[in-house]
Amino acid sequence: MLRLAGACLLIAGCAGSGWCIWRDLERRAGELKLLERTFLMLGSEVGYSRSSLPDGLLRVGGRLEGALGDCLHRIASRVRAEPGITLREAWEELMPEYLHGTCLNEKEKALVMTFPEYTGFVDGKMQLAALEQFAGEMGQAKEAAQKAAADGKKTILSISTAGGLLLAILLF
Repeated sequence: MLRLAGACLLIAGCAGSGWCIWRDLERRAGELKLLERTFLMLGSEVGYSRSSLPDGLLRVGGRLEGALGDCLHRIASRVRAEPGITLREAWEELMPEYLHGTCLNEKEKALVMTFPEYTGFVDGKMQLAALEQFAGEMGQAKEAAQKAAADGKKTILSISTAGGLLLAILLF
C-alpha cells in the first residue's frame, strides 16, 4: 500500500513539474502580449497625442499596473529629471531589472533592450513608423510564444506524466 502511494505521488509530482513548465510558456506569451500592447500604446501617444517619448512613457506607465508600468514610469522620470541622461542610458540601466523577473528568453530580452535604437527621430512620422515597426516585431515574438505554448501543452504534460510512470515502474 505504501509503495502504491509513493508511485502515485511520484507520477503526480512529475505531472505537476510538466504543468509548471507549460505554465511558464503561457506566462511568457502573456508577457510578450503586454509588451506589444505597451509599445502600441506608446506609438499612439507619440503619433496622435504628439507627446515626447518620456511623456509618452509616463502616460503609458501610469496606465499599466505592475512591474512594467513602474519600470516605464521610472525610466521616463529619470530622463525628464536628470539633464544629460538619454533614453538609451535610462533604458539600459532600469529595464534589465524588469526583464530579470520575466519568463522571456534571452532573444526576447535582447529585443526589448534594442528599443532605444528605434527612438531619436526628429520627424514625428518617422518616430511613429519606427515605434510601429518595433511593436510589430514584439507581435511576431508574441505569436511565436503563443504557438510554442499551444503546441507544447500536450507534449510537455504527456512526457512528464509518462516519465513519472516510468520512474515509478523502475523504482518499484
